[in-house]
Amino acid sequence: MAAANANPPAQYFTSLARNYGRQTGNSTRALFSSIYGRIKPTITSSSVVHDNAGGVGTATSVILDNLAPTSRDDIPEILITDNNPGMIAAAKEAFREMNAKTTAIEADSQDLSTIPNGKFTHSILNFSVFLFPDALGALREIHRTLQPDGVAVLLTWKRFGFGATIHAAQRLVRPDLPQMPIPGSHFMNEGVLVELVIKAGFSAVKVQVERDETVRKAGDLEGMKEFMLADFSKMATRGWTDEDMGRWPAAVDEAIQREVEEYGGIRFEAWTVIAHK
Repeated sequence: MAAANANPPAQYFTSLARNYGRQTGNSTRALFSSIYGRIKPTITSSSVVHDNAGGVGTATSVILDNLAPTSRDDIPEILITDNNPGMIAAAKEAFREMNAKTTAIEADSQDLSTIPNGKFTHSILNFSVFLFPDALGALREIHRTLQPDGVAVLLTWKRFGFGATIHAAQRLVRPDLPQMPIPGSHFMNEGVLVELVIKAGFSAVKVQVERDETVRKAGDLEGMKEFMLADFSKMATRGWTDEDMGRWPAAVDEAIQREVEEYGGIRFEAWTVIAHK
């Protein structure tokens, strides 16, 4: 199990907010897009949606793309929350023309006490649960704030493509050192998220779990390389010598190439949990 302090510092997320889609290779967006059609009941203009720990509003962008609204009346009520001011600023900018029904506020997913019971028809948690110090508390807040018969849609990593690639690059330069810890890596194990969802109050018979994947390739690779060579990789190269650091960019290139040769691109796998209240 990764230690809690394996999480990147807050300034890392502030920096990432500026180029989130590019530097993540649109991986989280692609995976949420791939499961969108499995969300039942479907999201409509009358829905009330929580894009929880939503960062720049990635899930919101998928929802709006699928609805293709032609007027304000076509837009559901969407609340984007995140505890990082940079992410919320980016979300506000992205959806400023829809701010009458799509809003973004700073909030801690582990304490949504300003949100009343039973507010949302849909609660989306797209690749964030593994970052919470109190994941169970956050899931209980999701359950509390869902309407009766509301649905929670939760995605977490089964295979984190960035982590796998960086580990390969580390082995090329310093195979003698421990690999960079992946935040919340225990969530990659089968059943971990489902068990917490049930503990949070959801009935086991109303919870379904599936495996999903995406392979990010071609135009996405350059942005992902930027991500791996920027703040994210500082955790991988901590304490390295100048000589080690000089070898790092070439090692990242080689690790990406190996991933491409094996999978056609950088492969990400997800556990998708859909839970009805």
